[in-house]
Amino acid sequence: MLPIPSYINHFIKIWENSSDSFPVFEISYLEKEQLFREGQFNMFQQKMSALKSTKNVEQLKRVNPGNVFFPTFKAFLKSVFDFRQEQLEIILSEAFKEVSKDFFYKARSFDPQLSPANIYQAMRNVWIMNGIQQMMNVQVEITPSVFGYSMIYPYSDNLLDSPEISSEEKQLFSERFNRRLHGLCEPPLDFAEERLFKLVEMFEQQFPRSLFPNVYDSLYAIQQAQTDSLTLMQGSDISTERVRHITFEKGGTSVLADGYLVAGNLTPKQEQALFGYGVYLQLLDDIQDIKEDADAATQTLFSFVENKELDKLVNRTVHFGRTVLQEMQCFEGRDVAKFLKLMNRSIEVMLIEAVGMSPEYYSGNYLNRLEKHSPLHFSFVREKRSQSQSQRFALFKKIVEQTAGKGSVNVTLSA
Repeated sequence: MLPIPSYINHFIKIWENSSDSFPVFEISYLEKEQLFREGQFNMFQQKMSALKSTKNVEQLKRVNPGNVFFPTFKAFLKSVFDFRQEQLEIILSEAFKEVSKDFFYKARSFDPQLSPANIYQAMRNVWIMNGIQQMMNVQVEITPSVFGYSMIYPYSDNLLDSPEISSEEKQLFSERFNRRLHGLCEPPLDFAEERLFKLVEMFEQQFPRSLFPNVYDSLYAIQQAQTDSLTLMQGSDISTERVRHITFEKGGTSVLADGYLVAGNLTPKQEQALFGYGVYLQLLDDIQDIKEDADAATQTLFSFVENKELDKLVNRTVHFGRTVLQEMQCFEGRDVAKFLKLMNRSIEVMLIEAVGMSPEYYSGNYLNRLEKHSPLHFSFVREKRSQSQSQRFALFKKIVEQTAGKGSVNVTLSA
């Protein structure tokens, strides 16, 4: 049995001891520097729009598209978001590029009806698992369990998060899926269940239950956390302490399962470190989804808080995350220190952007202070996000599908 309550208590203590003062960030920007980066962003977007045309895609089929795309994408990450050379070498490594394309094709083969947005949702977890592979000196690849666990998200999360599905239906689904995770085979009720049950078979083939019990304990833990999190969506009046407990449980168990489905076995230090990383990512998700959660009456640590208190909670999240990533140093893979700096930089850029995307929830003074650490003005970020949401998935789909067998195309575009 995994000591989930112990991990929750450990990170609650870290949370409570984390400062809520404004963090010291590595990089700050002058007005002219932000304007320059916005110009670079626009140039990159124009080049990507050109690549989306049928004519240009046909041209790309005759050459290695990586020779066209990656130098441009590398320059974009460096000139706009200030990623360092050693960080770019990780982001644009051949291994990470290959797994993105490989996953896309496997996902399409598994369920041709999945939209590019659904596949992108699943691929976010693939990248987390690929990072764990790298930190553990395990080959970065799409194993059956990496594929199976990541693909669960478009089916289960979308069902559990849907306001159109009743609490009773969600509870029934959760109970049936829990029985399947425990090895009980029942006829699926619908197509989604049939796909989910097949994904569980992939775990079972790679990690036999009798040899890898902790793999399945980690899956039971995340399923229990998902079930517990349903109480956050019912508009019920529960305490902040209970919301925090469920939030930490859901985030921590998710990435703990990532680790077990990568390696099969973990040390106690690795378990705890991955649990904390999952908590941090869950807090980031909740900050990014603050408007959606508030509109849906979903309770998180951030969704129903006055702006000045919310300012402090975001500060606390940054300090908490930095402590969490220090615990990740227990991994001994190559370039772990560089990888952790990349993770910290990436998460904090996303967190700052998330605040800028929802200015109505924060104080004016806080927005002004935080914007100085954003490579792009918040107004520019909001404008581009509103323009590019659908374009992102169209580009994701078109380039990967139409350049099969002609090299690798990274699909982590946010432009």
